[in-house]
Amino acid sequence: MIKFIIVDDKIEFQNQLKKIIRKTIFNNDKKIAINCYEKYSADLQQEINDKSQRKVYLLDIDLETEISGINIALKIREKDWDSEIIFLTSHSNFFEKVYRSICKVFDFIEKYDNMEERLIKDIKKIINQKYDVKMFKYQNRQIDLQIYLKDILYIYRDTVERKLVIVTTNNRFIINKNISDMLKELDHRFIQTHRSCIANKEHITLFKWKDGCFTLDNKKDIFLLSKKYKEQIEKEDMMI
Repeated sequence: MIKFIIVDDKIEFQNQLKKIIRKTIFNNDKKIAINCYEKYSADLQQEINDKSQRKVYLLDIDLETEISGINIALKIREKDWDSEIIFLTSHSNFFEKVYRSICKVFDFIEKYDNMEERLIKDIKKIINQKYDVKMFKYQNRQIDLQIYLKDILYIYRDTVERKLVIVTTNNRFIINKNISDMLKELDHRFIQTHRSCIANKEHITLFKWKDGCFTLDNKKDIFLLSKKYKEQIEKEDMMI
């Protein structure tokens, strides 16, 4: 499922974009949903907070409100680095401001300069991209976690708190779970390296068996590698 989020203060332009999207997807087997907003709202923020679906944002920059399309894009990037953002505007002078302000913009399209042709090309490129949205989800009275599996570096058991610590590219999360149950909720990219550790092999660059550690792609050595798991790890490496 790909969800298109259109933010434009002109209903007629929203309808035009919906027609272009449906026309482009017509002969494709991808399932889509289209949601439209005239401005930033609590409902739009809820869309931004929900990272369980693949999304493409089509944002008008010059909205007739205090919160512009650029502001909305900044809110998206606070929560979501994976969804695509395409800016649509009548003013080409916004181009430099957009690319100085927002990280990872897919395209900047002027509404009155071959917009339909360019947007169709962009949509086709986006829907043909491989997209990894597999997530680990965990909820209790205190927390509600949704973490992309690709962002998890490794998971270890804290011997003091007797809980699992999930280490991601940008954060750490503590959950009440054991290693064996956690492993069942992960996919093929995760391997057990130690009785107290699971690691994402896609983030491992080197196993140092003599030193009892593995090196992550951020250059950090993690000293949770046991020779007990060497045979299984090497077997899985051969299957890649």
